[in-house]
Amino acid sequence: MLDYISGRLMATASGKAILEAGGVGLSIEMPPVENRVLQASVGQEVTLYTKMIIKDEEINLYGFQSAEERKLFNLLLTVSGFGPRLALSLLSIFSVSELYIAVLEENIPQLCRAHGVGRKAAQRLVFELKEKLPKAMSAEEVAAGADVLSGVSVVDDITEALCALGYSGPEAAAAVNKVLDSNRELSREELLKLALKSMANN
Repeated sequence: MLDYISGRLMATASGKAILEAGGVGLSIEMPPVENRVLQASVGQEVTLYTKMIIKDEEINLYGFQSAEERKLFNLLLTVSGFGPRLALSLLSIFSVSELYIAVLEENIPQLCRAHGVGRKAAQRLVFELKEKLPKAMSAEEVAAGADVLSGVSVVDDITEALCALGYSGPEAAAAVNKVLDSNRELSREELLKLALKSMANN
């Protein structure tokens, strides 16, 4: 199986990266936040840690910027009812260390911020991973995967502020991701104002 792929990043789209390796163009699904971080590397050589999933004769390739994040993705797939989409949704909101802590602390409201993750799914996630995570991931791996995504802390901070104003986690995160796409140079305060304006117009 493929462990990692190195090649020229040709393009990025919502949740996807197109990587050319050995003359072959590969479409690789990724967490949307991580995908946005990669936009600055279009045209350059990058390395992605991969997971191939074959289901119903369909082959899907998933990519991550760290081996630790891929390992957590694989662990999420072991949870009942959790497929690649929910796993990517969680990894779009949390870094490795943040998700690790949220599970161990049984922080259900925090986990429910991910799109598609309701209260029952979050409770099941905690129940099935709380004992498994410390055994599966060392402290070094958790620390190594802590700061892979430069945009995650910004998304988290503003999403939490919106939730405090009464918005749901998924709709708040969606609004923040939307404004962050084309306004990464703005401050947290300016991004918060844009997110509020975006939600008010919906």
